Amino acid sequence: MKRNFLIILLGLMPFLLQPYKVQAQSTPPTCSFQPDGSIICTIGGNDDDGGSDDGNGNGNGEACVPGEHMVYVVTAFDSTAGTCSAYPAWVDNCTGQIVESGGDVVEDLPCSPQAPEPQNPCDIFSVSAGGITCENTEWDLSARVTFPEIFLDVRPYPATLVRWPTAIRNGGQPESSGSGGVNYIPYGGGSPNNPQEGDWQDLRLILTLRPAGPMFVTLPYIGDMLLSAQGATGSPQFIQWEVPSHPEVGGGPLAGSIGGLEELPADMPLFVGRGRAPYKLFWEVRYSEYRAIEDCVPGPNSNGIYNCGGATGHREVVDYEWRGNVSSGEIPPAAVQDLPPALMADINNDGTPDAFWDNNLTLRRMDNGDRVGSPQYGRSWNWSGIIYWAVREGQGQIGWPGE
Repeated sequence: MKRNFLIILLGLMPFLLQPYKVQAQSTPPTCSFQPDGSIICTIGGNDDDGGSDDGNGNGNGEACVPGEHMVYVVTAFDSTAGTCSAYPAWVDNCTGQIVESGGDVVEDLPCSPQAPEPQNPCDIFSVSAGGITCENTEWDLSARVTFPEIFLDVRPYPATLVRWPTAIRNGGQPESSGSGGVNYIPYGGGSPNNPQEGDWQDLRLILTLRPAGPMFVTLPYIGDMLLSAQGATGSPQFIQWEVPSHPEVGGGPLAGSIGGLEELPADMPLFVGRGRAPYKLFWEVRYSEYRAIEDCVPGPNSNGIYNCGGATGHREVVDYEWRGNVSSGEIPPAAVQDLPPALMADINNDGTPDAFWDNNLTLRRMDNGDRVGSPQYGRSWNWSGIIYWAVREGQGQIGWPGE
């Protein structure tokens, strides 16, 4: 029998020693921006037969050439030298099971601890101002995560005075998660009451948006500010305008044209700013697979071969169990073609977007003790990232309110 000789790197060992039944994909998604504001992504590389049996017990729908090949089973790794200690073993091409030992331990094998980066599981995904949806057509499941509400705490608001100490605070940038699931996938041909090797159960796809940096706030005559999250009890920082929000210095819409600003005179002009925060999108897939448990039992196998126990026994399936599996990774904006600049966050200024802008900004009014939600002063506004702020003349700079 002709045998193929392979050296397997440390990072690839878990993948090449087992038959791999389902691949989410082999290439990154191809995505395009749609006129309605959504993003549609497709990807190739999925198995068309959904993991049908290949005639060799693999259940992966891929051809298998009978025979054996040699691998090195790593027993130790030296990260400084980039070498491994490993012993050779002959592995069945179709089952991935070790057939027999191939010799003594070999020292100082060149190897790498890095496994290949997993691809995301989305065959189709869409991104809009409200959130992100990931769909996997093979598993017939989808998950959606919404952009979390981020908070900018302000005082006084919605109007302040020229040269008045005005408080502003990043009140929080929480995470947001969404998930979808499938209870059972019979990849091995079984059922929930009669599972077969290779079946999956409790499949869950989880999407999570996590903060990727501070809040970015831009205000007229104040400039750009980077505000790290302080929470609802943190200390604010102080700003002050030197000019009122008059049309001659850039004052924009009138308060009466903006919903929620009925506290102000309708003819009062407003400064218009913006606040948003960068978020990165991560995926995680969890499931349990029905797998065989092998052990070394005395005597030869049906072919008269001893392959364990110091040549006194052979490996045999003795039981089955559900084994948990987890994979995860990131879905970057680079996967999306024609993504509008308003949704791109280039947080390291290298010319490539590396996060998504979260514009779900809620302004919360603080009282004099920097508290939000108080019965007397508590109120909030959300204009999808836009900040409207009225700045009055400072009463001739003779005095301040309350003095």
